[in-house]
Amino acid sequence: LNGSQQKSKRKMYNLGNVMAIMDMGNIRKNQEDSILITKNHSTNSELLAIADGMGGLNNGALASNIAVKELFLWFQSLSIDDIDDSNKLKKQFISFVTDLDEKIRFNCGNGGSTLVSAFELNDSYLIANLGDSRAYSYSDDMLKQITRDHSITQLLYNVGKIENSDDMRFHKKNNLIFSRVGCESPLINIDFFEIDKEKMDNLLLVSDGVSDCISNIELEQILRNNDKQDVCNMIVDFALSYNSVNNNLDSLDYNNEIIAGKDNISIIYKKNRRHI
Repeated sequence: LNGSQQKSKRKMYNLGNVMAIMDMGNIRKNQEDSILITKNHSTNSELLAIADGMGGLNNGALASNIAVKELFLWFQSLSIDDIDDSNKLKKQFISFVTDLDEKIRFNCGNGGSTLVSAFELNDSYLIANLGDSRAYSYSDDMLKQITRDHSITQLLYNVGKIENSDDMRFHKKNNLIFSRVGCESPLINIDFFEIDKEKMDNLLLVSDGVSDCISNIELEQILRNNDKQDVCNMIVDFALSYNSVNNNLDSLDYNNEIIAGKDNISIIYKKNRRHI
């Protein structure tokens, strides 16, 4: 399925061992996220991706939609030799993103998008990330964040200016990111992570509509305590209904409260076939 924006509040997809949900949230009137779930049948490889648009409906939604559509076309053009060599795939992905960035800036004005992608290779997953959409692994009842946000708050946390990782989402500059496709000028930083399939039971991709409203500890508890068939709904329901409050932070730099469902929400949850 492609990233066509949905007008209804929630859309759910269940494709084999992949579950996905898109929800507009409680405040936004339109969906600016796009998702991609596709398979390259000539290589038997699968691709999952979430793009979170920035710049408003006419620009951000279009930017995220172009991102996943172009990603789909590029992925379908890959050969078995490309998929078998992760280093070659990384180089080709960097070239693709460079071209994508130019196309989005040409077509979307000041619109831009994050992009987190997961390529299923023969024995591993290759995760590629730009921005603050996230990828997690969930194995043995433990959640592990694979990606690191390309954000000002992540940098502040890295150098100890923010003491607790959960406080990053309360910081008033949490919306400032330093990697994306599109917007006014090129700002591309790509992180790659390769994970052995045998070491991961499940893979979770989310837009920041999830990670801003739910801490990693809370997300792990939801995954642990709910039936895997409906876990995506449980995550969305929590993000839409639970206001996060922290009154112990400096009000000059932080917000004391995060309103539930403040942004669009997108989730892709994949069960590793070897562990079904």
